Amino acid sequence: MEITVYGPLRTAADGKVLTVATATGPKTNARDKSVSRSNTLTNTSEESESTGASSAETSPETVSELITLIAETYPQTRSHLFDCEGTVRPSVRIIVDGNKASLETQLDSSADIQLFPAMRGGSGHTITKCL
Repeated sequence: MEITVYGPLRTAADGKVLTVATATGPKTNARDKSVSRSNTLTNTSEESESTGASSAETSPETVSELITLIAETYPQTRSHLFDCEGTVRPSVRIIVDGNKASLETQLDSSADIQLFPAMRGGSGHTITKCL
């Protein structure tokens, strides 16, 4: 699963394209590496952590889980994705396989995702960093 991030998320996530690692490994990125840098997100199941078994990597099942995984992996993205109460900002836009998605949208491992964070400007709204 590849996630293309836009705006300030590129700097906060240290790249333009993020790849979610699955049990079979990250999806091969056929894009020119000199143009877009790819980083791998790893989602380790809680069950393997609590039992001490070797960690099993799983793909996030929903857009909400994916956004949470990105924020956990790249804490600098949190203020762009979540408000101070921990709710996904209403101005965050997610496109899955070319269609606008909701937080409940189901994902599969071959999904092509575009993530547009809350942006400054426009109607006078600002992004507040939580303390």
